[in-house]
Amino acid sequence: MKKAILLISLLALPFAFCNAQVSVSGVKGSDGYSVLRAQADLPLMLLPGLSLYGKYAAFSHDNFSTMSKYGAGAAFTLPFLDIVDLGVEAGLTPKANQYSAYYWDAHGSVNLANIFYHLLPADELRLTLGLLSTYHSFYQPDYKATEQDIYASVYQRVGGFDASVMYSKAVSLSGDGGGFPPWLDIPNFVSVYAGYLDYSLGASAGYTYKIVRPYAAYAYLKTKNSPSADDLRLGLIVSVGPVAVNGSVEWLNITRNTSGRKALYSLSAGMRFL
Repeated sequence: MKKAILLISLLALPFAFCNAQVSVSGVKGSDGYSVLRAQADLPLMLLPGLSLYGKYAAFSHDNFSTMSKYGAGAAFTLPFLDIVDLGVEAGLTPKANQYSAYYWDAHGSVNLANIFYHLLPADELRLTLGLLSTYHSFYQPDYKATEQDIYASVYQRVGGFDASVMYSKAVSLSGDGGGFPPWLDIPNFVSVYAGYLDYSLGASAGYTYKIVRPYAAYAYLKTKNSPSADDLRLGLIVSVGPVAVNGSVEWLNITRNTSGRKALYSLSAGMRFL
């Protein structure tokens, strides 16, 4: 198994907005496999609880032109209560490798621990539900498909311990499932897979002690008309003031067969501007 080597840098200038955040993450492996992700969050101080964000991602590997994905969204939290969060997002993947797509996402979450005034044995217990719609376009031959996925997650934090579980499921796919989408995001992972989602299951757990948080995460994906895949991630986050650095290693089957499992080493960096 070839080991991946990561090379990533982060440059950021302070925003003129309180609590703005920026983060960059990337992974580079053998066979030209690489993924880069970046996100910037901007709270609107004139509208408490409302924030805007932008996202960018790039994905490539050998014999495969680099693909990009752009997204933007808005999130709203009831001010001063931290009970209900609502969010919407939309984005697109410009044409590359005879494929393009656009999507929209709507989700909401509720903090059950605050609703029940911490009668539950948790500092935070958050339930999230969402709907993702993706519109695929293939060229040569021409083919279009519309896909809807639903997802749900539960996040719990007790003291320094935190854990979450997530499930997503494709509920509709127009046509006969023709074409083969080259980009499928794996929830909570930097890496990218391919195909139409059938369902996925994921779990993560971590412990925060002062400035460090070791964690582990796992995801299992079943795609339509293709083999399943799974991804295991172990990592460590170090936070010093407004800066957080996350180093991790993933074990992912990126060649769609068990003998092709690769180790991918990733690095992420984030900063909050106070």
